[in-house]
Amino acid sequence: MRGLLGKAIVFRTQFKRRLDQARYLWMSRAFEQAGPRGSIGRNVRFHGNVTLQLGNRVALRDGCQLAGNGVILIGDRSTINDGCILTALERIEIGADVMLAPNVYVLDVDHAFADRSVPIARQGYTVAPVTIEDGVWIGARVVVTKGVRIGEGAIIAANSVVTRDIPPYTIAAGVPARVIKSRPE
Repeated sequence: MRGLLGKAIVFRTQFKRRLDQARYLWMSRAFEQAGPRGSIGRNVRFHGNVTLQLGNRVALRDGCQLAGNGVILIGDRSTINDGCILTALERIEIGADVMLAPNVYVLDVDHAFADRSVPIARQGYTVAPVTIEDGVWIGARVVVTKGVRIGEGAIIAANSVVTRDIPPYTIAAGVPARVIKSRPE
């Protein structure tokens, strides 16, 4: 019985992978650029007029949302996990081999609030591009705010809020995120 159950699980996993790849081929026609062998999970949503440029083997897992009127670039072999939200009014650039854990929120925009006499909802936005360099790992439920650069090979701990640049090959955690140590050589 155990062997039959194992075969059923393997079949289901392979079927889902093939379905995600077929979904990618179908949807990628609308992207500005889409490298080969990517995959798109179920319930991935695109809002606004976002321009997408995807490298080779990019995976957008179930329930991701990509929104805005800007440009989102995702490098080769990067994975945007379940429930992630990427909002770009200007530009979000994600390098190669980047891993975003579930429910990460990356945005290049914030509400303006300088004038007390005008409701915040009517003050417009402030926008600054976000860059996540190659080989970065971002933990679950992290928020990356506008204008931030996360250096190559950095690790951001789960539940952190990144409000300023993170140097390469460091580990950052907290609200707001701060460097807690460097990665070993």
